[in-house]
Amino acid sequence: MKDEMSDDLKKKQKYLYKEQKINNENSPLLFTARLMAYYRANENKSSFPLIKDPFAERLAGDLTSYFDNHGHYSEMDYPIVRSFYIEEILLKSWCKTHKNSQIVLLGAGFDTRVYRLEFLQANTHIIFEIDLPIVNRYKEEILKYKKPLCNLVRISADLSNLEWISLLIKSGFSKKIPTFWILEGLVYYMEKKAVGSLLAKVSEISVKNSQIFVDICVPIFAEIKVGPFSKHFKWGLDKKDVKSFFSIVGWNVSCSYADNYDQGRDVGQKGLIFIQGENAIIK
Repeated sequence: MKDEMSDDLKKKQKYLYKEQKINNENSPLLFTARLMAYYRANENKSSFPLIKDPFAERLAGDLTSYFDNHGHYSEMDYPIVRSFYIEEILLKSWCKTHKNSQIVLLGAGFDTRVYRLEFLQANTHIIFEIDLPIVNRYKEEILKYKKPLCNLVRISADLSNLEWISLLIKSGFSKKIPTFWILEGLVYYMEKKAVGSLLAKVSEISVKNSQIFVDICVPIFAEIKVGPFSKHFKWGLDKKDVKSFFSIVGWNVSCSYADNYDQGRDVGQKGLIFIQGENAIIK
C-alpha cells in the first residue's frame, strides 16, 4: 500500500485527532470509524484485495500505539467482506439499473465510496452521508480536495434522535425517488427500540421498491462484551427472527449469515448476519 501524505497533512491530522478527540477508543462510533479505515488501508497491501481504498490510510491516521497494545485486532476480514458485498453485489447493480436514485449512508463514518466507485457515474445518483459533526468535520478537512464521483450531501446529525430525518429532507432528499439505505455496522450499537423506530421512519419516507442493507449480530455477540467492537454492542437478533422484526417496521427482507459471502476470509462463525430487502409500505 502506498498513500503518501505530506508533512502538513500529517500535522493537521494529528491536530484534528487531538482537538476533536476522535482518537478516543472509549467512544465507539468515533474510534470505530478510524478502525474501519485502517482495515481498508491494510487491505490495499493484499496481493488480491477485495476492495481498494486509496483514501483510507490518511483517514485512519497513525494507529501504531493502539495496535502495540491490541495486536490481535490489527487484522479483521469482516469489514472488508461486508464492504465487498455491499459494493459489488448490491450497489453496483442498483446504480446500473436505476436512472435516478438516492443512496443514504446512515452512520457513514469514514466511508469513501463516493470518491472511488466508478459505477456511481452510471446514470444519476446522489449520496447522502449522515454522521456526527465531529466525524464529518474531520472527514471534510482530510478529503476537501477530492472530487466526488456523483452528487454528495453530507449531513451532521445524531442518529439516535429522529430529527435527522427533517435535516435530510431539508437537504434535498425526495420521497419520490428510489432510495438505497445502507446501515452498515450501525444498529447493534443502538438500543433495539430506537432501531425499530428508525427503520419504521425510513420505510415511511421511502418510495415503493426502495431497498435497504443492514448487518446485525446474533444475541451472544452482544452478550459476551469482548474486543474493540462487541463490547459496545447493545443487542442482537437470531436469524429466525429477522424477517418478522423487519416486517413489523415496514421492510420485506431476506437474510444470510455473513459466512455465506466470506470470499474465503474469516468473518466469524454464524455470528453476523447480512440483511437486505425492499420497502413494504404501500402508499
